[in-house]
Amino acid sequence: MTNEPNLPRGTGTLQALVIQPDFHCPLDRLGVWLQDEGITTRIIQPFSGDVIPDVIQEDALVVLGGDMSSLDDRDYHWLTDIRRLMAVAASQRKPTLGICLGAQLMAQTFGGTVARGDQGLEAGVVEVALRPDAAEDPLMAGLPNPFFGGAMHGDMIDQLPPSAVWLGMTAQYPHQAFRVGEMSWGVQFHPEISPVVYRQWLSLVNENDTVAVERAGRGMKAFENQDQIVREHTEAMARRFAHLVRTTATVATQ
Repeated sequence: MTNEPNLPRGTGTLQALVIQPDFHCPLDRLGVWLQDEGITTRIIQPFSGDVIPDVIQEDALVVLGGDMSSLDDRDYHWLTDIRRLMAVAASQRKPTLGICLGAQLMAQTFGGTVARGDQGLEAGVVEVALRPDAAEDPLMAGLPNPFFGGAMHGDMIDQLPPSAVWLGMTAQYPHQAFRVGEMSWGVQFHPEISPVVYRQWLSLVNENDTVAVERAGRGMKAFENQDQIVREHTEAMARRFAHLVRTTATVATQ
């Protein structure tokens, strides 16, 4: 699997700091869309020994997914560092997007809770119903409703942070999208992935869980059949996030 390159930052270039917790969860299409919008990326891979920085010099933060649980601090000590960085980003008003594991870490950062999913694996293409507050949200406003995106997760966001604005839900797991404060968004689904990456994830599904294996396989077929609409919807979200990065950076320099 090829990771998006760490592109050099030139004078006046916008850049997002990307935390990639797992080799199997790359930036994928999101990296291409951000680059199209003039935003380069600096990728930190804690699984390979990269250190999570204490501060954010970049213009935005993206935290990707991973096969580990957000409850696995003992085995992945740097999960604590990611939560701390999310809090720093919020204090600096840096646009932040937490994806799947990243969304769960964001929920924990601001007082929410995560638990093992009580409805089993959610996989394939999810239909996210955007809630009324999404219509006024800087990221979600104007996106298609329902919104279609890729998904694969076993844990769930059990309780949103007390201050969170609840933005989207699915029938299987309600806490699919939320915002904390002005600039921190969490999405339980995967707006970044392509069917190619999803197919590679099939080997990570617990082969002893026959229900999960069946759902993941059925989800692969759904993703291949619905990728046109998934791509349209998730690309729209990516470009709205890029717009937020640009406008926030412009305000910060004035």
